[in-house]
Amino acid sequence: MMEGDWRPTEKPLFTVRVCINKRLNTDRLPSCAARGSRGLADALERMILDERIPASVTRGPCMNNCLHGPNLKIQAADYFNLEDQVNDEMIEKIMVAVRAEAERRKALPAEGTPSEGGAP
Repeated sequence: MMEGDWRPTEKPLFTVRVCINKRLNTDRLPSCAARGSRGLADALERMILDERIPASVTRGPCMNNCLHGPNLKIQAADYFNLEDQVNDEMIEKIMVAVRAEAERRKALPAEGTPSEGGAP
């Protein structure tokens, strides 16, 4: 590995799930993929890797809110309905939430360690 390369941890602290469902569109309803969710997932993944945030991006099926998509969910945190607004401002808003969730999880006591004031 070259100096400066970084690989994400094998077990990330959390995932960011992005709906990439594409409809056959026989019913003429919108879908997340048709509104740019695949590019959104790629952009978030690049930013998470660049910032070395211990999270992963999961591309998943429908989240049952197609009319307000693209949709994404930060595990145990925020849910976003982008209302067809895949732009730099929204991506930054999502990344603020991702960074906050990473900091929150890093601050949690590690599993298997006694809490302060507890028995050793």
